[in-house]
Amino acid sequence: MDDVKIISVNGLKESNFIRPRRLKYTQAGKDKIWDYMIVHDSVAILIFDVSIKSVVLVRQFRPAVYMTMCHYAEKTNDQPEPKPSDGITYELCAGIMDRKEPPQAIAASEVLEETGYEIEADKLQLISEYRNGVGTSGSLQFLYYAQVDNSMKVSEGGGCDEEGEMIDLYNLPLKDIKSFIEDTTVTNRPVGVLFALQWFLNNKAENFEQVD
Repeated sequence: MDDVKIISVNGLKESNFIRPRRLKYTQAGKDKIWDYMIVHDSVAILIFDVSIKSVVLVRQFRPAVYMTMCHYAEKTNDQPEPKPSDGITYELCAGIMDRKEPPQAIAASEVLEETGYEIEADKLQLISEYRNGVGTSGSLQFLYYAQVDNSMKVSEGGGCDEEGEMIDLYNLPLKDIKSFIEDTTVTNRPVGVLFALQWFLNNKAENFEQVD
């Protein structure tokens, strides 16, 4: 996963996933300019496997995280050059809404694709809807909870080969969730992961026997 070699870094006008825009507007009579991006809305799924009493997270190399660290190290000259492994993040199973299907259906397909668990869309519990990147994109994300067990594991997951995804699974034991949230040494975690895990502790954890 971390066998990465940077070939080039170039400016970008537009892509299938990001469309930069510059807005000129007035607010309270003052002229203003704001740069933002049009991106897809998305789904994210907090998965708990009752068979192993663990939250199932995904690990993957995120170029944006790695390159941001590289740019920062280059700018400050006071940190060692980041390694590709530094760009690996801990995330919820997630995916963009790039087709005309209900968010629950897209979420169920992402669970199967990334983690190998087969779950019916109507079994997903909606936790919340919120805006991501309010300063840059304002895209909408639907957050779901999925309860699974080992009988629902039908494949290894790992993502979509055609899309070049390389995903590893990371099982976070129930007893370690609180310490994972509070561990300030692990920064490669989106805020959505921390929010979802805290929601689980507040709303679901007591339903399961604690493990030593």
